[in-house]
Amino acid sequence: MSHTTLADLVADPYAKKSYLAIINPYKISSTTITPFYYSDSGFVTTPTDTPANIYFDARLIEPLGFSRSMFSSNKLGGESTASFGSIVLTNNDGGLDTLATDYAFDGREIEIKVGEAGASYSHHFTIFKGSMRSLEFDDALLTIQMRDKQDIFEKDLQTTLYAGSGGTEGTSNIKNTPKPLLFGECKNVRPVLVDPTNFIYQVHTGAIQDIVTVYDGALVLSSGVTKDLTNGRFTLSTEPTNEVTCDVQGAKNGSGTYLYKAADIIDYIIQTYGGISSSDIDSASISALNTANANKIGIYIDYITPINEVLDLIADTVGAFYGFDRESDFEIARVDLPSGTAALELDSTNILEIERLSSALPNYRIRVGYSRNFTAMNESDLSATATTAQRDFVTRDMLYEKDDTAATLVSYPLSKEMVVESLFLEVAAATAEATRLLSIYDTQRDVYRVKLKTQPYSIKLNSVVNITFSRYNLTAGKLFRCVGMSEDATVNEVTLDLWG
Repeated sequence: MSHTTLADLVADPYAKKSYLAIINPYKISSTTITPFYYSDSGFVTTPTDTPANIYFDARLIEPLGFSRSMFSSNKLGGESTASFGSIVLTNNDGGLDTLATDYAFDGREIEIKVGEAGASYSHHFTIFKGSMRSLEFDDALLTIQMRDKQDIFEKDLQTTLYAGSGGTEGTSNIKNTPKPLLFGECKNVRPVLVDPTNFIYQVHTGAIQDIVTVYDGALVLSSGVTKDLTNGRFTLSTEPTNEVTCDVQGAKNGSGTYLYKAADIIDYIIQTYGGISSSDIDSASISALNTANANKIGIYIDYITPINEVLDLIADTVGAFYGFDRESDFEIARVDLPSGTAALELDSTNILEIERLSSALPNYRIRVGYSRNFTAMNESDLSATATTAQRDFVTRDMLYEKDDTAATLVSYPLSKEMVVESLFLEVAAATAEATRLLSIYDTQRDVYRVKLKTQPYSIKLNSVVNITFSRYNLTAGKLFRCVGMSEDATVNEVTLDLWG
C-alpha cells in the first residue's frame, strides 16, 4: 500500500521510490508553455488525475540533488543560498533532440515529484518546484540545469520611473529616475521634488499612513503643508528656504493596512514587487516572525536596487533568514539558539562521518543602530532657528544601543564587537536585540558537518537536531540548528551543517 504523506515515505527505509519530472518550456513558434513529462520507470496518470491520461516517458536517470544554506563565512541570516544540480534524461534514441530548438528553458518552471513505486499520482509528492537554467546535450544524455526560485529577487525592486512630462510626473530633471518607496516609519527622508513650481514632493509610490513632520533645514513646518496620503505626496504653500526633509509612516497594503513590522513588510514586498503568490508563502512563518519581533522598522528607497538587497536589510535587522523550501514555498524565520524537541536524532547508528568546522570568534559587545537618519546633513544645510536636538540628530547617521560582557574578553582577548546597522525605529527594540544577539554570540558556538546514511527530504533548514556521539564532548547529547544541507537521492545520503 502506498504511503499517504511524504513524511511516511521518507521514514520507510525499504520503500522503493518512483520519481516524476514535469518541465514547462516556452515554445517560441507557438508562443505557448508546452509541458513535457518524464519518469524513472514509466508512469501513466488516470482519467481522474490532474493532468489526466498523461504518459511520463521513462527517461529520468538521476533524481534531484538539493543543497541549501543560511550559513556563509560564519554569518547566520539574510538570504539563504540554494543550489540545485541537475536532472539527467536518457537520449540514446535522439527522441529529445527536438528540445534543442524552438524551446526556451531559462526561467521556466520545473517540478519534481517522488512517491513509492506503484503509487498513484496523488501519492507522488512535490520535492522541488523551481525553474530551469539551461540544457546540455551529448550523444546519449540530456542534462537540465536548474535554478532556485530565489533568483527572482535579483531583479530590481522599483522599476517605475518618472516620465518627466510635468506635474506629478516630474520635470525633465528627474526624467527616467526611480519613484521612491517607503516602508514602515522613517525619519528625515529627502522627498523627491516632482513639481518645483507648485512645491509638490513625493515619498512613496502609492498610499501611505501619514506624513508625520515636514522640515525646512531641520526646522519643523507647523503649517503650510497639504498631505496627499493616497499618492504618497505633500505640497508646501510657500517655497522653502533650505533642504526639505520629512518623517513618514509609509506604505499600506491592498487592504489599507499600514505595515511597520519586518515580516509584514517582507511579505508585502515579495508579493507586490517579486510576483510571489500568497499561496506560495508559508504564512505561518510570517506570523511567527511577527510574534518574535513586532517592533517598528523603516526603510526608504529612492534608488535602483535588487529586491534581495532590501530583503537582506530587513531580515538582518531582526536576525532572520529567508528563502524557498523544496516545495518552492517562501519562508522566513529568526535565527535563535537551538532548543526544544529535536526533529532528528543523530548518533553512531546513522552518522557516516562527522567533522568539526571552524567557528567564528565570539563577540564581547553587540551594538545595534536604531532611529536611522535617512538624510545626513551639514550645519550649513540647517535653519538658524532649528532646535539643538534636531540639529544634533540630522547630522548623525543613526543612534546606537549596546550590550557587552567583560568575561568574553578574558577568555577571547581578540574578540571584537558586532555592529548591526538596523532599521529599528525605537531605542527599546535596539536594546532588546543587542541583548538577544549577545546571548548567542558572546561564547563559542560549534559547527559540525555530518554525513548521514538516511533518506533525503526528511529535514528542513533551521530544524533542531540532536547529536549524541563519542567524540567532541557530545556524549551527553547536544542540540544544534540545521544551517545547511546537501541531499543526494541517488545514494540516499544527506550532509548537514549543524550550528549550536
